[in-house]
Amino acid sequence: MEEASAGAIFPNEVIVEIVSWLPVKYVMQLRCLNKFFNTLIFNPNFVQMHLNKSTRRRNSQQLALICFENENHVNPEEDSDDWTSSLITLSIHDLLQNHKFTIFHHSDPYYLLTDRPWVVGSCNGLLCLFGMSSRYHQWLYLWNPTIRKQSQKFTLFFDYYNNPNFNFSFGYDNSTQTYKVVAFYVEVKPRCNPKSVVKVFSLGDNSWRDIQCLPVLPLYCILDDDDDDDDDDNNNNKNDGVHLNGTINWIAVRDDININSRVTVDSSLTVDQFVILSLDLSTETYTQLLLPHRFDKVPRYPPKLVVLMDCLCFCHDFEKIHFVIWQMKDFGVQESWIQLFKISHQDFYIWLDLLPLYLSENGDTLLLANVKHNEAFIYNCRDNKVEKIEIANNIMWPKAKNYVESLVSPH
Repeated sequence: MEEASAGAIFPNEVIVEIVSWLPVKYVMQLRCLNKFFNTLIFNPNFVQMHLNKSTRRRNSQQLALICFENENHVNPEEDSDDWTSSLITLSIHDLLQNHKFTIFHHSDPYYLLTDRPWVVGSCNGLLCLFGMSSRYHQWLYLWNPTIRKQSQKFTLFFDYYNNPNFNFSFGYDNSTQTYKVVAFYVEVKPRCNPKSVVKVFSLGDNSWRDIQCLPVLPLYCILDDDDDDDDDDNNNNKNDGVHLNGTINWIAVRDDININSRVTVDSSLTVDQFVILSLDLSTETYTQLLLPHRFDKVPRYPPKLVVLMDCLCFCHDFEKIHFVIWQMKDFGVQESWIQLFKISHQDFYIWLDLLPLYLSENGDTLLLANVKHNEAFIYNCRDNKVEKIEIANNIMWPKAKNYVESLVSPH
């Protein structure tokens, strides 16, 4: 018995199964053991197996955020050389357990950010960042902060400094297993039809290609800049495309509108003009998805799209009284819309421009950002209890991206 036990050897498939459930930092430590583990960790099949299980682990869900530090308490949105920024990845599980603490992760120089980058999107553990080191040098790159690897910077096809209205989105083409960046620009001039330019960058061939123009206008392209009391001059806050199941989705406006003057959400648009514009990254073609039939009031703040529990969700303010979240249970199926939440503004003691960031698996806890005042809340749906997150750092909550640790290489 003892002799048999001492000589027991686990089959390779059992070892692979066990290792695939480990967090990334422990998997990476196994590289030094022997050639078998060093080869296994970078095997594409194992990387995909590990990713599939990471998304199912309770404690694996995180937020990727930009954290600002400055000595003179300068607003990071203002031009100043007195601040630095860093990337932090914050465990949602830890945040829900303790929402009053100071983050020290940014002290690692590896995570310090230069050239004022912002996170375009997050997918499979990869972050897509945009940066501008000078007026004539703008770039994008992919980064997996968990395994500390970055892609080479790829330059843009235009002068972003003189054309700041380009919008970027990041996603994954399931058919070719390729990561893609979508960039579009809409030019709206008086007495002229809107002109759009849409380009796709494929990480597979490292090149920009023109694709079909936008059939309808994304909402942010036609909004009056004075709609919000605090104008946000950061392009990445304006109706970012939402990635889900190989598609990029935007809230858009269909039918004829008066493009000779900028419009406001609450006074110039009708409900039936809103639509979801969905771009399939595989076919690079568009589909228009209808909003819930019961969505019958035009909101004060621009409505938003988010992904909660792997479903596309449409969020809007309702008569300055409630914040409503609709969920499309089956993507692309109009009849599958359900009203997920109708949250009273009274629960927050203030009228807010809310952006959902995360919904717990049991569906009873929401993490939300207040876009207007750069703060975040935890909302318990069972008892309507609201707790403000008190973190002693200057974090850009509305720009948070859902993130999961992975072994996926950005190269």
